Amino acid sequence: MSALDNPILPKDDYIEAVRRSCRELQKENENSIKISDEHIDKFIERIKSNNFESFGKYYDTNNPLKVPLKFDTLEEELNFVGLNALLAFGSGWRDELHEACNRGAANTIKFGIISMHISKMQYGTCNHMAGLTITDISSIFQIPLLGEEKESENMPGVTVSTQHCLREFAEKLRNVFQKTALDLKKGGYRSLAQFIMYLINSTKNEVNRAEVILKGVVNVLTAFQDSAVVNNKEVFIFKKAQLFVYSLYKAFHKKYPLFDIKGVENLTIFADNVIPTVLIDLGVLSPSSDILSAIENKENMSKTNTDVKLRAASIVACEKIAQRLKEQNITFMDNEILETDIDTYLWSIGKEEKYRGLVRIINKDTIFY
Repeated sequence: MSALDNPILPKDDYIEAVRRSCRELQKENENSIKISDEHIDKFIERIKSNNFESFGKYYDTNNPLKVPLKFDTLEEELNFVGLNALLAFGSGWRDELHEACNRGAANTIKFGIISMHISKMQYGTCNHMAGLTITDISSIFQIPLLGEEKESENMPGVTVSTQHCLREFAEKLRNVFQKTALDLKKGGYRSLAQFIMYLINSTKNEVNRAEVILKGVVNVLTAFQDSAVVNNKEVFIFKKAQLFVYSLYKAFHKKYPLFDIKGVENLTIFADNVIPTVLIDLGVLSPSSDILSAIENKENMSKTNTDVKLRAASIVACEKIAQRLKEQNITFMDNEILETDIDTYLWSIGKEEKYRGLVRIINKDTIFY
């Protein structure tokens, strides 16, 4: 799923539109991607095992500000969290990034944002984002632009540099920066931080602030408009936008009461490439042999929408897991286990050694995960 020229947006509740459209897509594709109730029960037993030891290890860890940095102002912190959500993509380049940079997509992005902070750049501002060149992106995120040197076919004895495969990813980063700057300027904002504070202040009396903030983010910023048309049906996922709302809550609500965002418990999981991979390994998702073959062969799924189907299935599966936990009155630290908690757990164990070697779904054209 890549950015659409004419994005499709829901006509009503955005979070419910994610749930409804993913359920409808999953129902249509249940013969090719099955959700196993038996393995959902096994997964719940895994969560409960050893007195929640494994689950507790990762509970409440999804905070983008858990970094060894000092922020001088709230504006700096907001811009850091905003960029972390905005640039949460690039998973399709995971293998190439590990080979060239010894980092995956998430750590490449975090490395770059930390570098901008340490270098005291005016990151998150429209002027800074709009002015970034491809060379700047390469330097900040340590992404190579040039590949091997080869002998020129036309001039024997002369070598020329080839374009590195990761240049395309660097171009996507630059395009997201520049389009976001344009979107913010169009709305009259000078930075991500100013936009965030507008959303926070203007929604403080809303009963379901998470929904209203999510809608504001998606409507204004193109890079968050994570939608697709599959089999002539609209599908909404909004992974980065939901992560944005959740990150604001996690990073700030304990320090600033204004960020205690009501309705954050209604968010779905943040469906990327990791969650479906782990759910498949756990047996919760059971794709057809054709889909498994496409995954194993590392096919680019941008044209088939197979990745959209798998991401949607993971949203539906995790919703079922959360419902089952609630029905069984299974809590952790006296708190209801939410879909966002399940997301944090699955994503975290997906980074463990056992799961790191698993082949993940690939979409090199997307800017959404």
